[in-house]
Amino acid sequence: MDDDTIIELLKSGKQNKAFLKLYKNYPQVEKLILSKGGSKEDAKDVFQEALIIFYEKVCNTKFNLTSAIGTYLYSVSRFLWKDQHLKRKGKQSVIVDFEFTSEEEAEFQEAIEREEKFKKIEQVLAQIGEKCLQILTLFYYNGLTMKAIATKVGLKSEKIAKNQKYKCLERAKLKVKAL
Repeated sequence: MDDDTIIELLKSGKQNKAFLKLYKNYPQVEKLILSKGGSKEDAKDVFQEALIIFYEKVCNTKFNLTSAIGTYLYSVSRFLWKDQHLKRKGKQSVIVDFEFTSEEEAEFQEAIEREEKFKKIEQVLAQIGEKCLQILTLFYYNGLTMKAIATKVGLKSEKIAKNQKYKCLERAKLKVKAL
């Protein structure tokens, strides 16, 4: 199965078949991680993260693969391991024999920044309360009208639902600023 077919399977919702093929790239990543001082568990974790990044790129962007999928996964895994390795060393100056292109480095940094933003959003959503989370989810994720939200949440009117949504957003903004 060629790389284009794997990408089409991922986009069309047939992930199981695609991931079976993608896991054939795991031995190279495991060898890399073991050679750089990691364990088999580290290799599994890094490879899983690389697969997630690849899957998100394929499904959420206009992804243009400029190398073989195996090469892409190997490169992303190198970045991830380098980052983990540096964090484990307490961000001390460590000489590691990794070489990255500027494009690979930028892509990796983008993935790290996106992950950090998601973690912050999760923290805020956990702090704003169950009812606020429900109202915001119904409005932004489900696309319901204020009238439908009022009915679903048990509020007396559309105006009260709108006011609650505003207060919830303000609470979330304050929590974000506090981070």
